[in-house]
Amino acid sequence: MSAAQVVGLGLCTPVGTSAHMTLASLRAGLVRFAETEVLDEVGEPVRASRLSLLDVSLSRTQRMVALARQALVGVRPLLDALPPGRVPLYLGLPEAGLGARVEQEALVAALRDETAGRLEVVKAHESGRAAFFEALASAQKDLHSGRAGALALVGAVDSLADSASLEAHVGARLHLGRRNPDGRIPGEGAGFVALARPGAPKSLKLESSGALLGTSLAVEPRPFTQSRPSLAEGLTEALHALRQSVAMGGRRVDAVLACQPGDGFWATEFSRAYLRNAALMPEPLRVLVAGEGLGDAGAGAGPIMLGVALHRARWRQPTARTTLVYGSADGGRIGACIVEMIRNAKEEA
Repeated sequence: MSAAQVVGLGLCTPVGTSAHMTLASLRAGLVRFAETEVLDEVGEPVRASRLSLLDVSLSRTQRMVALARQALVGVRPLLDALPPGRVPLYLGLPEAGLGARVEQEALVAALRDETAGRLEVVKAHESGRAAFFEALASAQKDLHSGRAGALALVGAVDSLADSASLEAHVGARLHLGRRNPDGRIPGEGAGFVALARPGAPKSLKLESSGALLGTSLAVEPRPFTQSRPSLAEGLTEALHALRQSVAMGGRRVDAVLACQPGDGFWATEFSRAYLRNAALMPEPLRVLVAGEGLGDAGAGAGPIMLGVALHRARWRQPTARTTLVYGSADGGRIGACIVEMIRNAKEEA
């Protein structure tokens, strides 16, 4: 399958309300971890990574709507430049379980309103950290078949930083605290990536920043929610599938980006899958974990880390071109992709 081109990016995170601000803040090592109004079982404030511009009284859905609306600003000029008609949207959303209920219809209505009705939701994937990759796979397939036309929008949004979701973390003893040093810091984020099919009309005047070389999906039979030691069967399968499907001429990826929080479970999962797919991994090994700068952004981590993948080589590794990005959901759904950064003539000069 030919590589889809990444031609637009919009992000909104606690460290920046645009892709430029977010990527610059992550580059500088900025974080927005702060104590919240929610107390844990020992009376200590739960910490979270929150966009401070949003009122703490907002519900999970309201926070997600605000984050998604702002992230759309980054791709709005591209949508406005397209010929009249609907643009297909493939959307990644939280998985059922932990956190407050998400009102999906209200969220979708807000996205349509923000774009004057131009977006047509093809499918919403409710699989947490794996959701963005499932949406990528759907979009890539439809672009290749022609069903999606010349361009598709792939996005994901989540918030685990509302009061109800923070209280749920306390109840499940998942938050980082005195009684749980291996816990996570809840976060939030949203992002949208515009993908163009190979051979898109030149009249669209699209400028590519990267290429989606391939995606793969899998399911972990021993997920985090079952509280059993991870054997990393699902992630191993996803990485093996990428090795088989992406033609890299024997090259390794230059870096690995994980959409995971900081729990030890995920480090164990990756280390076991890494050993079974060492031929794909960078040497020396380079792994950047989303939780280090964003906390657990849930489904929203996918587009953010894809944005990092397409820009990090400009400020850390001048020779880096390809990056493996993956996300594992608490419930066991797993997605991964390999993207290649494309430098334009000005950058090469």
